[in-house]
Amino acid sequence: MSYGYDDDSNDEQQNGGALRAQLEKALKDLKAAQEENAKLSKNVKTATLDTVLRDKNVPANIQRWIKRDEVEPTAEAVDQWLAENGTDFGYKPGGETAAEKPSEGQQVPATEAPTEPAVPSVLTPEDVAQLERLQGLLAQGVGQTVFSDAATTAVSTVESQLGPDASFQDAVAALKSQGFAI
Repeated sequence: MSYGYDDDSNDEQQNGGALRAQLEKALKDLKAAQEENAKLSKNVKTATLDTVLRDKNVPANIQRWIKRDEVEPTAEAVDQWLAENGTDFGYKPGGETAAEKPSEGQQVPATEAPTEPAVPSVLTPEDVAQLERLQGLLAQGVGQTVFSDAATTAVSTVESQLGPDASFQDAVAALKSQGFAI
């Protein structure tokens, strides 16, 4: 005897399975919508923060740190961050850096260039004259060739004078006599 329970339980399992499948699909759709909402919200915050930073003339190197710290995209939050951290970057309110330095890649106007070196030179006047002579030769494109030719000639001369079996000290003395310091 079957009191009809078998038929009813079968129908409930089928209906329950369908409801479960709908619930899983709805949860999946909800999760996708929440992820898209979070992504769009982040994009809006970034765009708003960019606008606030641009309006306040905050330099790009500081903007990067503000974005990294995920500051709220409001003028008050940016002002607070700048008050707390701006001095670490040399930032003064009003959009100016404390050092008033030109950014990398910009040249300093000639009026601001120092006329004397800040650190005294360790080069002697003879060193400076030698450097200028070498720079002149390099500018002409013959610096290395001239020196190499002169050195090759001097070595050949010493070898022809002393022979291939000469001592090192004799070769050094002969090169010094020709003007090559070793």
